[in-house]
Amino acid sequence: MSKNVIIVGGGLAGLSAAVFLARAGRTVTIFERRRYLGGRAVTHLRHGYRFNLGPHAFYRNGLGWNVLRELGIPVRGGIPKPRGVAILGGEQYKLPTNPWSLLTTSIFGPKAKAKAAMLLLRIRRIDPKPYASMTVREWIDANASEERLRQVLEAMFRLATYSDRADLQSASAALAHLRLAIRGVVYVDEGWQKIVDSLHSAAVASGVNFVTSSRVVSVHHDGGSVRGVELGGLEVDVRNDTMSLAMPDMTDPDKGTLIPAETVLMAVDPSTARELAPDLDWPTSSAVTAACLDIALSKLPEPRNTFALGIDKPLYYSVHSKWAQLTPKGGALLHAMKYGEGTEGELETLVDEMQPGWRELIVHRRFLPAMTVSNALVEPEGRSSRMRAVTPVRGLYVAGDWVDEGGILSDAAFASARAAAKAILAAG
Repeated sequence: MSKNVIIVGGGLAGLSAAVFLARAGRTVTIFERRRYLGGRAVTHLRHGYRFNLGPHAFYRNGLGWNVLRELGIPVRGGIPKPRGVAILGGEQYKLPTNPWSLLTTSIFGPKAKAKAAMLLLRIRRIDPKPYASMTVREWIDANASEERLRQVLEAMFRLATYSDRADLQSASAALAHLRLAIRGVVYVDEGWQKIVDSLHSAAVASGVNFVTSSRVVSVHHDGGSVRGVELGGLEVDVRNDTMSLAMPDMTDPDKGTLIPAETVLMAVDPSTARELAPDLDWPTSSAVTAACLDIALSKLPEPRNTFALGIDKPLYYSVHSKWAQLTPKGGALLHAMKYGEGTEGELETLVDEMQPGWRELIVHRRFLPAMTVSNALVEPEGRSSRMRAVTPVRGLYVAGDWVDEGGILSDAAFASARAAAKAILAAG
């Protein structure tokens, strides 16, 4: 029993933690309520086009990058060039992302260009820690007075963090992620499913057990230690040398199947964690969402228009297939997104502007009105509390993009998975 670990959730965090633990000699079983693994990192194949759930970018040299390198999981894809269009007041400008585009764009006057250059250089070298108690808006207020420069800075923070809540988001977390974004991101070949499949293969090779289409409904504990998990509506009678998935004297027909365990890792979203262990003191969190329009085209009408960022509106547009292998030959896959709430019509209008004539070339399209980007907005210190990987209950751990072990977005999921696995192993 002491060597058995149950992981609830087969997303990026659950899979990563499973590989760490199995390679260290633990017997690991992942219970996933869906029939497939990967969570929000799943990629759907439609007519030969690989659709991520909205526009995904992997941050080079971030915490997730380091975790996958430690696990021996390669991340292959294309690095988009830092160039594109800035949309402000219905007009298009050169997006100021590097010294040359900053020098040649007409979005700023000379004084604002000089200030922007100094700020971009400072952000590349900045230590984010001193700004842990500030919001992004407060940091911008303290560093820029010219309105267009303020708007461009806020748009860059949106781009790096996928959040339009400058009034609530931690400046420290946002600055750290903006530094990573400036260094470049990867659009992953074959979609993020490639990362999921590689983690799954590593887990299988390490001896991890998988039970899919199974819903854990409760984590049992006596207030001090974990005792097991309860599966809802599942009749199991599987025994092996390391774990009994159902014991006759522990099965209650009204409750489901009870599985004994001394160590449980909940790699789930915060609302599910609260349902599984409602008597714990869970911190409140605000989810980050976006409206996404994903479009597969037989060809790209305007091949030069591959990236655009809204400056006065929280809009994003990018042709990911320009840099990553996601489509059949000659095809194109693009994403239009509005940070926060948005309508399909708004995103269609953005695509009309960037790719006129696209409607006659549609192979497949999908609108996600409220895609969850992150399960928890990172707020400044003292204004909110985030859960750590180790909970007050002995043997109970959590992992996910809402757990505070460093980073945001997928970086937080990977970092918390590693932290939880290390804590489990250290506990003996």
